[in-house]
Amino acid sequence: MDIHSGSTDPEEQKKVERVMSETQFKHGESYGIPYRAMIPKGIANLLVPGRALSADRAIQSSLRVMPPCFVTGQAAGAAAVLAKGDVREVDTVQLRTRLAGMGAFFK
Repeated sequence: MDIHSGSTDPEEQKKVERVMSETQFKHGESYGIPYRAMIPKGIANLLVPGRALSADRAIQSSLRVMPPCFVTGQAAGAAAVLAKGDVREVDTVQLRTRLAGMGAFFK
């Protein structure tokens, strides 16, 4: 995670550091990124990977760095091929299969 305090208050920064320490993944742990996080509400047929995807502040702090941007960009591209006109109708099992065929790793 790459999260910072939203203010210059030293106590706020200590709180952020404490939360980071308490929520840090152990070796080998990870989280998934749901496909729906790339589908914005109210806009048809658009995917927003990388830094634009929907996430809360804490999760966004780890998604905004380059490796997750690469991963979500690849997923959005593969989903666009499968979409056939509607990104909301993509079969996510088929998407994961296609991504795995390209070397993506799912835990």
